[in-house]
Amino acid sequence: MAAGDFGKLAVRVTHLRTDSSGVVAPSTVYRRRRKTKKGSRAFRPIEKDVRRMADAIAGGSDTYLSRHKRSNRKRKDGWLRDFNLNAGRGERKGVKRLKLRRLIGL
Repeated sequence: MAAGDFGKLAVRVTHLRTDSSGVVAPSTVYRRRRKTKKGSRAFRPIEKDVRRMADAIAGGSDTYLSRHKRSNRKRKDGWLRDFNLNAGRGERKGVKRLKLRRLIGL
């Protein structure tokens, strides 16, 4: 932290000064600058939908992966035997997480 830079410690630092006549006047020494938004307003809904899709894909993949491991533990080449079932369940979980109606706007 440089001298005069308070970071997240303070929002504003005010110094009270007295004039020669004895009147107390406040003067702001430091004021935290506002953060700027890095995304365009027009792209916010699109970014939200893309993020929702990525979360859904991740959820479906996690479900598939856990079922894959479980099938493999249960029996020899279990992942291959249960592939269709596990992939289907993972896909279903992803679609549920996506909430397709919300994406389309129904």
